Amino acid sequence: MTAHRASEERQERFVRELAELKIPDPAAARAALWLRLGGLLMVAGLGLAGAAFPLAHGTDSALGQGDALALGLGGITAAVVGGALFLRYSLTGFLRFWLTRQSYDLDRMAERLTAALGPAAGRLTAAPGPATGDMAAAPGPAPGAVPPALETANTTAPEGDPRHGVVPRTDPAPR
Repeated sequence: MTAHRASEERQERFVRELAELKIPDPAAARAALWLRLGGLLMVAGLGLAGAAFPLAHGTDSALGQGDALALGLGGITAAVVGGALFLRYSLTGFLRFWLTRQSYDLDRMAERLTAALGPAAGRLTAAPGPATGDMAAAPGPAPGAVPPALETANTTAPEGDPRHGVVPRTDPAPR
């Protein structure tokens, strides 16, 4: 019963935080209008470009062919602009939902981690020092000192690696 109650509280908090972010609804009228306009421009542009082909080949007049070519290029331009509008507004809706879901999942994961750590979670806070404004904190390691984690680590490094101590060869290879 408590798990169900906690889930409801999380859902209510999620809805409340979503309202605080003022993220516009993906099904808003303006976005839907641009999405439909983009689809309509794609279809109309392809129709114009398709209709221009028989018009250009159906006459021997250079002026008529020029008009048909201009109509065809206008149709192709409308199709490209419509495709860009359609892609932009359809991906916006999807990515907005994805980002919101990602944020929600990360929040749930953080809650699970802090619950699993229990009392150890309090020790993960920032220690006093220069980053927190306490300048009287214990000084850090001396300059050039090797951190303890690296003292016991496997120190073998490939040749040419700066940690190896051997400078890589720069002369041409023998033939």
